[in-house]
Formats: sequence, structure tokens, C-alpha cells
Amino acid sequence: MDIPIDKLDEILNQLAGLKIREAVSLRKRLNKEKQKLSLPKEIKIPKVSAKHTRSTKLDRYWRYVKLIRDNYPHLKTSEIRKQLKIRQQGKKTEIPDAVWQNPSA
Repeated sequence: MDIPIDKLDEILNQLAGLKIREAVSLRKRLNKEKQKLSLPKEIKIPKVSAKHTRSTKLDRYWRYVKLIRDNYPHLKTSEIRKQLKIRQQGKKTEIPDAVWQNPSA
């Protein structure tokens, strides 16, 4: 039933004084319909699985490591990963900070 809320209010006002069984049941039904119309509909947000989150983070990590490897082809990927770990601990590395901050340049 697609009735605007103001029309429902008018009908409910007219039914308010009637004590007939059908009028009472109609009033209850219309009140439920009014509540459904006045409540905002919930938006369902699709849940992202932990596997998907982990996968995307690992993709970003490896893309970052490979960009740095492109700038330093003489270093192995494992060595770059070791240097990244050292840098995350706040220590100096052989690779300059400018490369860590923008490996694509």
C-alpha cells in the first residue's frame, strides 16, 4: 500500500471514534503501515571478510616492495624486505628516505 503519511493521518482520525471490529483492525494495520513509512530504511553494508582485507594489504605491501626493487635492481627482494623492516624500527638503511617515501619517482 503506497499511501502518503498525511493521508494515513486523515484516515486514522476518521477511524478513531469508531468501535467496530473491522475499524479497529484497520486502524492497527494503518498504524503499522505509518510506522514503516516514517522509519528510515537501513542500508545494508556488505561485510568484507578478513581474507579479503589481508589479501589487499599484502598486495599493497608487495607492490611497494617491487617498486623499490625497480629502483635498486642489484638488491634481492629479501634484502629490500629486511631493509624495510629495519626502517620501520626507525633505524638508518642503505636505501635513502626519499625512495621509501616515493618509490615510483
